[in-house]
Amino acid sequence: MSDPTDIAVRTQRFNEAVRAFTPPSPTRHAKLMPMKDGIIELRQKGASLRLIRELLATVGVAVGTDTIARFLAEVNGEQPLHRTSNRPSGARHARRRAARVQPSGVPAATGATTDNLPPPQPSSSTSVATADAEKPTERSRTRGPRIADPRNL
Repeated sequence: MSDPTDIAVRTQRFNEAVRAFTPPSPTRHAKLMPMKDGIIELRQKGASLRLIRELLATVGVAVGTDTIARFLAEVNGEQPLHRTSNRPSGARHARRRAARVQPSGVPAATGATTDNLPPPQPSSSTSVATADAEKPTERSRTRGPRIADPRNL
């Protein structure tokens, strides 16, 4: 086996290597790190992200404005802004559409069933035209432009 002096030498060499170790620079913004001070100074002077991108491109660093914004947020210790899409996702859109289409006897806010509600009482001023308008049509409109039904004209 190994003698105690050999183990002590190995331990000492290992401890020296640990003290001399420097972590590698992060690769996430490796292109931008050497220019960090200049980018921060430009931004403090009011330069736009697009202008900073163009200046970086003149020295051979091709990055996007979103990357520069994330880099600045990370360097300044801020939370990066998360963009939200203007278009709703398909599931949210379907839920909204389903919430808008409610049966005529069910109140939208309570979500009660028709078993718990009394039958609707027709008023004396209800005309035939409004009764026909409340009937569901054969085709329900899901998407696209609204086209008049020639039978209702």
